Amino acid sequence: MSTVGTLTRSGTVSGFTLMELTVVIIIISLLLLFSFPLLRNISFFSDPPGRTGDLVRLIQDLKKRAIELHKDFYMHLDTGSGTLWVTDETMNEAVKLSAKQNSTLLAGDLSIQGVETPGGTKTAAREYEIAFKKEGYSDFALIHMIENKKRLTLKIEPFLTQVQLLDTHIHFEDCL
Repeated sequence: MSTVGTLTRSGTVSGFTLMELTVVIIIISLLLLFSFPLLRNISFFSDPPGRTGDLVRLIQDLKKRAIELHKDFYMHLDTGSGTLWVTDETMNEAVKLSAKQNSTLLAGDLSIQGVETPGGTKTAAREYEIAFKKEGYSDFALIHMIENKKRLTLKIEPFLTQVQLLDTHIHFEDCL
């Protein structure tokens, strides 16, 4: 350590050199670069609990799988029997029928009241189909349901990956 150019300082000079700081910043940058892809699939906000949460996670998973597997998926809801099943574009009619016969029962206090789509008429249909396309979008749909005597709506928007859970039944006129 040289004392040339110092007039009044005595003792040691402490601190980090520019090279040391640069190396530390590069190491931290590399750690962040490799950790962000791992953090992408972590949900920082809690999903709703129970069967509603299961349905929300299924819809989000179908949107993601449609893009990753480059395949159209269809979620079917039967309000009469309270069942749900999933098909894709590669299934033939026999496999689709088998999927329907092996459908999941929406048990507990969850019941689907109906599904509303834009431009669609409000019908008393029992069976609804919501498409999740390989191009990254889905049908715009409102799923009306009741869980534990509470009226809820799941809002599925075409280009958003997250499903919105609303504390009441809404209609498309309310979304505009």
